Amino acid sequence: MILKIIKLGWKNIWRNPTRSSVVIIAVMLGVWAGIFISSFMSGLTKGYLQNHLNLSVGHIQITHPQFQDQFNPRFEIPKSSELLDSLQAAPNITEIRAQSLATGLAQSAANSYGVTIHGIEVSGDSSSSHPVQQYITEGDILKSVSRNPVVIGSELAERLELGLRSKIVLSFQDVEGTITAGSFRVAGIFDSPSNAYDRGNVLVKQSDLNNLLGNPEAIHKVILKVDNYPMADTYKQQLSSQFPALYFASWGDIAPELEYVYESMDISLYIFMIIIVIALIFSIINTMLMSILERTRELGMLMAVGMNKVRLFMMILCETIFLTMTGAPLGLLLSWGSIQLMEDTGIDLSAFAQGFNEYGMSSTIYPELSGIYYLNITLLIAAAALLSSLYPAWKTLKLKPVEAIRKI
Repeated sequence: MILKIIKLGWKNIWRNPTRSSVVIIAVMLGVWAGIFISSFMSGLTKGYLQNHLNLSVGHIQITHPQFQDQFNPRFEIPKSSELLDSLQAAPNITEIRAQSLATGLAQSAANSYGVTIHGIEVSGDSSSSHPVQQYITEGDILKSVSRNPVVIGSELAERLELGLRSKIVLSFQDVEGTITAGSFRVAGIFDSPSNAYDRGNVLVKQSDLNNLLGNPEAIHKVILKVDNYPMADTYKQQLSSQFPALYFASWGDIAPELEYVYESMDISLYIFMIIIVIALIFSIINTMLMSILERTRELGMLMAVGMNKVRLFMMILCETIFLTMTGAPLGLLLSWGSIQLMEDTGIDLSAFAQGFNEYGMSSTIYPELSGIYYLNITLLIAAAALLSSLYPAWKTLKLKPVEAIRKI
């Protein structure tokens, strides 16, 4: 009997093929739009997170305990060579960047601007591992200029009206607290996804910066990248127990806003999808109520000849579920295909690059979505189909057979 009810429900939805097709297409497009936009937002958010982690924050930072508060160059990492040797042997660390740091003023003949000066090691090919390397638009990283080269961002170059091989003066405080300055030549210009980073950061040779600071061996910060950045807190605790005299901070400690973005990403995607599903529920309820209104006499006749309320309820339930679950798999398949198509090529929004870059976002978005999301969406749609069937089925059970048969 249950099988007959299911067959009857399937036949009933095709008694008005136009209306049923419209609802199925609406479900398909709603599921596709919801999932694709969710994947777009996921790609945008992950791109934003990765840009900041790669450029400036890293996964774990190591400094002298007092350096983070005062940013004074005299608070270097003690016995930095021993620390670096130990980190090289750590199994979960994939990248190590040691640098000296100073905050000061970048000056040209046209203007001046406050910057953070990063002293990086450029011996051999190590400079090519710096994240700025991939964003170089002119020149190179500290190689084309033999004496005091500097790499600056495009935003800073525009503010100071500088080009390749232009002269720039960097002034800052040395380890004794005295203001010192050095004349540098622009060896390269980079254009990263973050305008703020481009404006406020310059790269110089570590040896050049350290000589001006008055400490040739100074290392102020070590930035680590690990194999699984959500586990950065765990790795930080392990390293901190090995070197209790140093200050260790995970990316969540350094940039709480990034941790908030990461933790709220999944919740935001599901909230958005739930809104789409609620809209579909009302559409399906409206369609089923119209179907019941048109078939009032028929439903009354079925009740009069002995179809009990349970079977009638099951029939309406099957019709609603069939309408929903016919369109949902098509929507899931369409969304999966769209995401796969765009996942490697990306969506080019370079027309809005300036706005994206102000917030540290790339103008090319790579949609992506984990497999578990598809499973959860399928369960969510199944629950929506069940919920949307309850009210029409209840309205059907409220019909009185005699009045329904008389209705014209």
